[in-house]
Formats: sequence, structure tokens, C-alpha cells
Amino acid sequence: MKKQLLTPQLKRQLILIAVISLLLASALEIYVFGFTSDFMIRWLRSFFVFFVMISVTKLAIVPAVNNGVNRIMKW
Repeated sequence: MKKQLLTPQLKRQLILIAVISLLLASALEIYVFGFTSDFMIRWLRSFFVFFVMISVTKLAIVPAVNNGVNRIMKW
């Protein structure tokens, strides 16, 4: 049987990260630049930057560090 790439828990985490990234990007762009003519392009760029930074930290770096610390502490 084929294993699913996105489990329901991972989907829920990615949706939550996307919502948080959307809110952060909106707040940053509106506070710094306001609504100018190139708002959408800058907003999408900042959304993707926040999304990648948060998702890599939450889904890759933190579990890897946790796993490494657990292995070291077993010695």
C-alpha cells in the first residue's frame, strides 16, 4: 500500500503555519510600506519567506536538534 506524503497532522501544521505567515506578512507590509502599487508582489514575497522560515524551523530543525540531544543524553 502506498504511503501518504502529507498526513492529516502535517496538513494541519502546514495550514497553521500558512495562516501565521499570512498574518505576519500582512502586518509587516502594511506597517512598513502601507498600500502602495506593488503591495501584492512584496506581500507574496514576504509571505513565502515567512512560510519557508517557519516551516523549516518547525518541521526540520527543531526535531533534528531534539533527536540529537536525545541521542547524546542516552550515553
